[in-house]
Amino acid sequence: MTYLQNHTILSSNDLDEVRVSIEDIASRHDLDIKERNAEFNARIAAVACDDLSLMHVSFGNSRLTVDSSEEDDDGLLLYIVTSGTGVAQHCGQEMEFFSDTGFMRDLALPIRATEDNFSAFALRLSKGKLKNYTRSVVGEDVDLTGLRFDPMIDPSTPGWDVFRNTVHYVAEALDGPLREMHNPIVTTQMKDALVTQCLSLLPNSYQHMINGLTVTEVVPYYVKRARDYIHAHADKKLGLAEIAAVAGCGYRGLQKGFMDAYGIPPMAYLRAVRLKRVRAVLITEPGGKTVSEIATQWGFGHMGRFAKDYQREFGELPSETIRKYL
Repeated sequence: MTYLQNHTILSSNDLDEVRVSIEDIASRHDLDIKERNAEFNARIAAVACDDLSLMHVSFGNSRLTVDSSEEDDDGLLLYIVTSGTGVAQHCGQEMEFFSDTGFMRDLALPIRATEDNFSAFALRLSKGKLKNYTRSVVGEDVDLTGLRFDPMIDPSTPGWDVFRNTVHYVAEALDGPLREMHNPIVTTQMKDALVTQCLSLLPNSYQHMINGLTVTEVVPYYVKRARDYIHAHADKKLGLAEIAAVAGCGYRGLQKGFMDAYGIPPMAYLRAVRLKRVRAVLITEPGGKTVSEIATQWGFGHMGRFAKDYQREFGELPSETIRKYL
């Protein structure tokens, strides 16, 4: 079956051309054909669903190796395999995939894969936008640090068939009856359905909050000590050594404790707390101090990096927050 056939952007047996095209629309992938005289005939199709990008890629009757280094802290690529088999090393795991399975690629981490006769849908997602969507559902006051998806999606996962069928439905609709309509209301509804199902049906660290379930996690006492100290002294100059000393544990134990509890290391947790404090001031006192003054007060010395971190966390620049609440 030819997916998104009315949205083909490339059909080529030129490996270099395919590499460039994939890098332009998804991320850098170093492809290499492992068999001589293989039928390499790549096809790439892409369509926008509101602000989401849905692609379908296929590489013909060939065996490929794929190497891709880390490059985008905010990006995710969700693959829904439509044919072929393969194995990938990603996030410290070795994952086998085949038709109708799925896996989530975190673009902040490298991946290496071998693929045979491979084709798949690829849905490009933003961690920041998923976080903002979750915040709009569960409220501003919920701590949303550390969005993590399970890299390999077991085909027996409850809800996987529903999500996979939704992707197929959206692709068929955008390639068929909606191709000439350009109706933003309909495409926004489809985008919302994909995002909602992605967060509610696929295993991730926000799933229970989205589904309204209560999760009880036993956080080690030393992590609680460090967490409480960070919240109480976020406006002070803090280092990992000081936080570990207060927690009463070593660096490695503290790092592992925070990763297990919150999905991020302690210094990243501190940065998230500080960003929320800055945002709170911008919202409650939009006409007060300058953004630079407020950011400096909360420990941010590099304004360009601060603005980038703020936008990734909240989906908007500090200046946009001020305008919104003036």
